[in-house]
Amino acid sequence: MAEKVRRSTVKAHAKPAAKKVVNLAFIGYGIQARTVLVPNFIKQENVVVKAVCDCDRVRREAGVKYVNDYYRKNRKSRLARCAAVADFRDIVRDKGIDAVCIATPDHWHAYISCAAMKAGKDVYCEKPLTYSVEEALLLVQAQKKFKSVFQTGAMQRSWREFRTACMIVRNGFIGDVKYVDCNYGNASAQNNTDIANFPANLGGPSHPHRFFCQWNGPEKKVQDIATESAPNRDVDWNMWLGPAPWSPYSDQCAPRKVANFYPMFWRFDDNYGTGYNGDWGAHHLDIAQWGLDLDKSGPVKVICSDEPHSTNPLHGGRRQFGMKFVLANGCVIQHNPFSTWGTVFYGTRGIVAVNRGRIAVWTGRGVKPTPEIRKALEDASFSKMKKIAASVGEDYGFDPTQKKDNRLAACLDTLDSYFKLADAKVQLYRSPLQEQNFIECCISRKPTISTVETGARAAILCLLCNLSYVYDTGFDWDPVKCTFANGTGDPAWLRRPVNRNGWDIRL
Repeated sequence: MAEKVRRSTVKAHAKPAAKKVVNLAFIGYGIQARTVLVPNFIKQENVVVKAVCDCDRVRREAGVKYVNDYYRKNRKSRLARCAAVADFRDIVRDKGIDAVCIATPDHWHAYISCAAMKAGKDVYCEKPLTYSVEEALLLVQAQKKFKSVFQTGAMQRSWREFRTACMIVRNGFIGDVKYVDCNYGNASAQNNTDIANFPANLGGPSHPHRFFCQWNGPEKKVQDIATESAPNRDVDWNMWLGPAPWSPYSDQCAPRKVANFYPMFWRFDDNYGTGYNGDWGAHHLDIAQWGLDLDKSGPVKVICSDEPHSTNPLHGGRRQFGMKFVLANGCVIQHNPFSTWGTVFYGTRGIVAVNRGRIAVWTGRGVKPTPEIRKALEDASFSKMKKIAASVGEDYGFDPTQKKDNRLAACLDTLDSYFKLADAKVQLYRSPLQEQNFIECCISRKPTISTVETGARAAILCLLCNLSYVYDTGFDWDPVKCTFANGTGDPAWLRRPVNRNGWDIRL
């Protein structure tokens, strides 16, 4: 489709009165929407799914079929009128749609979110919330201006183990937090020179853009460029790229048909994402943010990693882990590779370690994290403190309702009782499910568990982390103005240089 200038022309209008039923449309129907978002939203009693939008014909038609089949199967045939939409602007203009769920690649999140809010719609947007720091600030401005209900898809905030961990930390039960580990990315990436070795070549930060991937993901085979770039009539590639620089079609970015795997290629490309910093950092850094009460603040300094520069040919010489954030109170947050634990809080009187389906808490004299201590924490064998409770069993899962045994629940019950969390001074937002919380707030008009500012702050952490690796540097940061401080950094790093085809956000 020939695009010249694409700007949202929808005029802002007053928010209508709250409704008891939310007419919802999905924008982006990849594996996250298909396996998590649509199934969780469609089960909500107060939701009617009115449309599925994707610039890939096969995907949007698959989404519509899923929705309509679900309604027929559940004897709600009167609702089986879900529409297949190719252009998200048609969703934005549709006054019959109250809210949108955005699950596109990261480089589209901010523009579509702002356009939807400007049109008076409520927004659920997947993490990481934005591609750039500038976009994060624009999203916050847009929500304040248009008063939309906004939910960031930081689903871990609706999981009991993470809320319990952050409750223990926020109430001071492990003293003052001096260090935090956030663990994601593959440790072997830094010195792995085999480009066909997937996913070992995926470290923490994004990769320099390449026209073609030269390896075929899960199959671990070198990909034939002619096959990867063969025309795909089902996808509007120009729309898929949107504001990103032009690049030839790649079926590693936009897989043909309905993919049964998470396409990691675009997530690790500078033009579209921020690597595991945005993919998993948006989860684990967000929990650090929640536990440290940083939803309206951030670091004052970023320290460059002192790990070796990568020799992997995909990485552009970038280090893959080891950068640090420093907070105003001196607390240090460090990025390390994947481990048993996603986020670990080290306090002056204890340690809290948490991940999906796993939690462990120790009390005692505080320690500084070392390789030996981190290794001992892996299987909860750490013995220098009193272990209050730990669960590192088979409860792990992406769906918090999937339980292979009751070890996690028993562990959480023990922690609740031991720390008397029900009576604790600091009580954190309780949500049974991220999607349910959003719909309830669309109706009540109350703030969600992960508001636009919360999501923007988490995204900024991810982005600053990536910038440190991309430019191989540290810098000072002003968490109030959200810009570089003391003459460090380059403001140009905080925005996309050019939004192709005029896809500029206009509020």
